[in-house]
Amino acid sequence: MKVIGGMFPLERPASCDNGYLESLRGDVKLFMSGRCALYACLKDIGDTAAGKMAYVPSYTCETVLAPYEKAGYSLRFYDIDPEDMKPVFRERDLEGVSVMGLCGYFGFIRYDGSFPDVCHKHGIKVVQDTTHSPYFADPDADYVAGSLRKWMGIAAGGVAAKRNGEFSVVPLPPDEEHLKGRYASYAERAEALRTGDESHDEKASEVFWTTELRLRKMFDAYAGDELSERIIRTFDFERMRERRRHNYMTVLSHLRTPRNYKVVFDVLEECDVPSHFTVYADNRENFQRALMEKGISSTVYWPRIPASEKTEGFDELYPGAAYIYDHVCSIQLDQRYGDDEMKYLASVLNAL
Repeated sequence: MKVIGGMFPLERPASCDNGYLESLRGDVKLFMSGRCALYACLKDIGDTAAGKMAYVPSYTCETVLAPYEKAGYSLRFYDIDPEDMKPVFRERDLEGVSVMGLCGYFGFIRYDGSFPDVCHKHGIKVVQDTTHSPYFADPDADYVAGSLRKWMGIAAGGVAAKRNGEFSVVPLPPDEEHLKGRYASYAERAEALRTGDESHDEKASEVFWTTELRLRKMFDAYAGDELSERIIRTFDFERMRERRRHNYMTVLSHLRTPRNYKVVFDVLEECDVPSHFTVYADNRENFQRALMEKGISSTVYWPRIPASEKTEGFDELYPGAAYIYDHVCSIQLDQRYGDDEMKYLASVLNAL
């Protein structure tokens, strides 16, 4: 029944180098995951002495914050405006900050592009998380780090670039148990696609999450593996860009005025490459259930971070982030899908 959603199959490497890694500029290294890549950048910036402060988005994933905490940073948050998910930067918040974390959500770059310069005037390093925006590595960021796993089938998708100089951090050898689990989950996914037996998808998910939860406990600056590097170096990024943009516009062009949800990004600008079709749902649980009944799976990126529960008055301090956490929902529209699936998605959304 499933029409849209599910794990990517493992990509096959091609023969021609795409130049993607070189386009990031600087000293580029590959890691086992996005958080491993981010942690390597933070280790390169400095030691784990007390008193370090990072200025980071209040709407984010706990796995993005974990490298900062592991590297010895305390966290200061900035809010996110639900309108186009625009970060709300305030220069007065920069006192005592040594690193600023930057993010463009779901492939849409809507933040104030002048703010990295403001940070640099205060002696602050800018680290851009490109997990949602691998097609836009901010030229003003001191480091970029992210994961390609939301974009393709790859076991070790961490990518990092240091813009000035070379990394002082030498990546650790990849963790073989982690890679074994990743490839096992892809093997189960391949069986599901070959046989149509959903039990293989269930097994793939079980193995994936066992591997993922283990990584969250033991991540470090682990390198990626050789096959993943070959995939990254030869993957057709241009085709993916064109397909995702086309799919997004196909959905938008077939939508009627939404009733029980709001499209987060209703304009596709030239530099945008969508990772998902993302909405705010009035009643997210009912919205997701209605989609699933029509064979469309959806994901919440992200559940509330622990800091939102631990920080007194979090919702009042960061009302935009609080709203996003409670309403956001994302649907896949990647390169596996064509016009038929996107028109079907639009028709289902129109009926909600």
